[in-house]
Amino acid sequence: MKRIHKIIGAALLVMAMLLVQACSGQSASSNSNNEPSPSQSNQPQSSAEPKTEPPTDISIMIDFTLSEPPSDDNLVKKEIEKQTNTNLKFIWVSSNNYIDKQNVTLASGDIPDMIMIDDPFAPQVKQMIKQGAFWDITPFIKDYPNLSTRIPEESWKNSQIGGKNYGIPRMRPIEGGGTFPIVRKDWLDKLNLPLPQTLDDMYNVMKAFTEQDPDGNGSKDTVGFAGYTNLDNMGQFVWVENVLNGSNGKYKLQDGALIDTTFEKGTRDALIWLNNAYNDGIISPDFPTLKNSQVREMITASKAGIFGDTMNPSWLLTGQMRKSNPDADMIPLVSLTGPFGPFVQKDPGFFGMFAIPKKVSEAKVKKILALMDFGATPEGELLGSYGIKDVHYTEKDGVLVGTEQATKDSVYSFQKLFPSLDQYGRGYNTGIPKDFFDRNKGIIDERAKVSVPNPAFGLDSSTYNKVGKEFDKKIQDLKVKVIIGSEPITAWDAFVDNLKKDKEYQQILQEFNEAYKTK
Repeated sequence: MKRIHKIIGAALLVMAMLLVQACSGQSASSNSNNEPSPSQSNQPQSSAEPKTEPPTDISIMIDFTLSEPPSDDNLVKKEIEKQTNTNLKFIWVSSNNYIDKQNVTLASGDIPDMIMIDDPFAPQVKQMIKQGAFWDITPFIKDYPNLSTRIPEESWKNSQIGGKNYGIPRMRPIEGGGTFPIVRKDWLDKLNLPLPQTLDDMYNVMKAFTEQDPDGNGSKDTVGFAGYTNLDNMGQFVWVENVLNGSNGKYKLQDGALIDTTFEKGTRDALIWLNNAYNDGIISPDFPTLKNSQVREMITASKAGIFGDTMNPSWLLTGQMRKSNPDADMIPLVSLTGPFGPFVQKDPGFFGMFAIPKKVSEAKVKKILALMDFGATPEGELLGSYGIKDVHYTEKDGVLVGTEQATKDSVYSFQKLFPSLDQYGRGYNTGIPKDFFDRNKGIIDERAKVSVPNPAFGLDSSTYNKVGKEFDKKIQDLKVKVIIGSEPITAWDAFVDNLKKDKEYQQILQEFNEAYKTK
C-alpha cells in the first residue's frame, strides 16, 4: 500500500504542476462506480493544448450506472474541459438500456463526435466499419504517448477488427472481470458454511441462503442467487455453463479446433441444474426481466446472498451495506471446479471502445485523441476515477476515501470515460479498507493461475454477422423456457439436433474455425 501512496502522491504532484501552469488554485481528481485503483507508474505526459485556441466542442455518448448522471456544471467535467481545452457535451444513457439506444443511434447515422460502442464485434458495428463509417485510428495512436504506452498492447490487439483499431479500447484489467459469483461471506459464517468450491457446494449454499434465515429477521424472505439473463445470452448466469463446459464463452478449443458448446453435455447439464434451482426457489424467480440495478438492490437490501459480476462491486455493495450492518462482507470466489477442473474466466483487456464517426474532421479527431490521451495520464486517470481532492475524496493511510459530495455529484460516472489502468483495478473501489483490498488482490493473483481465455474472442464470421444474433436469441429463449419449466429438457435435445443439421448454423462454426487458423 506504500506503493499506492507514493504513486498517488506523484500523480497529484504532476496534477498540481499542471494546474499552477493554468493559473488555477484547485487540484483535480475523480472516483468510479465500478472501476478502480490508483497503483500506476508515471509515463510520458500529453502535450498541453495551446491555450490560445478556442475550446473544441466534442459530443460524447456514454453509459452510466448510477441513479442519475452528472450534471452539465459538474466540477469534474469542468476540470476535464479546462485541462484539455474542450467544451464537452455528454449524452449520458443508463446502462439498463444503453445497447438499445446505441443501436438506434448507429442506425440513424446521427452519431455524436465520439460514441462508446458496447461490443465492437457486433454484426451492426462490423458492417458499419466495412462501409467506412468510423475512423481507422491506427496511424494516429503512436502520436499519443499515454494511449500508446499506458493502455496495454493486449488491449489494443484484442480490440482490433481486421488488424486495425477503429476505436480506443475502454481498458479493463485482464483478471477480475467477467461474470462470476460474489458471495455474502458474513452469511456463510453465520450458517457455518465454507466458501463454495464446486457447483454442488454452490447449490447447497444457495439453498441455505434461501431457507435458513441468513439475515436473522425471522422471515423466509431471502433468495440464494439473484441475477438476470439477456435476450441473446445467459447474462449473470453464464458461469454455470462455463464451469460445466470448462469454457470461457460459447466456443471452446478442443484438439486445435473450436467447438460450439451449445452441443455439449455441459450446457444441457447447466439447464437441468438451473431448472432444479428455479424449482427449489433458490434463484430469483423473475430473472428474465430483472435489470442490473435491481439485482444490486436485492443484494444491498439483504434479499439475496449471491450475484454474478466483476470483482469491483464486492466492496461497492459491501460499503453500502456496512452503513447499517458493519458485519456485511461480499467476497468474490477465486474459481469453481467442474468436470474440467477449476474454472474462472480471463478477460481480453478491454470492454467496449470509443469510436469516432467518419463525418468528424481529421483535425477534430486529433483533438478527441488528445482528450483521451489526457485521460490515460496518471492525473487524468485519477480525475476520472476519484474526482476533486478534498471535495469528492480524501486520502487516509494511502487509501482514497470518497465523500458524500462524490455521490451527490455522480462523479463516479466519469470512470466510464477515463477508466483505471491498474492490474488490480477490478479489486478496488474508493474508500476500500486495506484488508479488503489486499484480500481482493490475493484473489486476483490466485485467479491468474487458473483463468481461461476466450479462444473465439474477436473472430469474424460473415454468416454470423447476417443471422448469428437471431440464432442466439432463439437459443437463449429456449434456455429460459427450460429453466422455468415451460419447456422440457427434451425440447432442448430436439432443438440441438436441428441445429446440428442447420447449414447456416454449421457454416458459422466453420467460418469461426477458419478465422481462428489465420488469427
